[in-house]
Amino acid sequence: MDKDQYYLDEVYAKGLNREDTIEKQIRKTVDAYSEGEWDKFEYSIKALIALLPTQIRIKFKPLQHDTTKEGIEDHYKQFIKIQETLEQETNMIFKKRYIKTYQ
Repeated sequence: MDKDQYYLDEVYAKGLNREDTIEKQIRKTVDAYSEGEWDKFEYSIKALIALLPTQIRIKFKPLQHDTTKEGIEDHYKQFIKIQETLEQETNMIFKKRYIKTYQ
């Protein structure tokens, strides 16, 4: 099953809470970044800002669309700042993944 179809089935079957919606948008943003899809990356950050709780959303102004090296770096820094703010200033519970480490 296509991952987007699975997501749609999940949304309509039981609905998503805000954490799930933000987590899905973060995944899309990371995918765009890792694939070098700079337009998609920058637009996905703008969409992420729109999904944030109001108290956090007002802290972030969408940046001017700029896919130059400097523009991408500015968007990346903003994305990191959004992640830090979500972790430090909310009580949202994101899915935990346990990573086994070896010595």
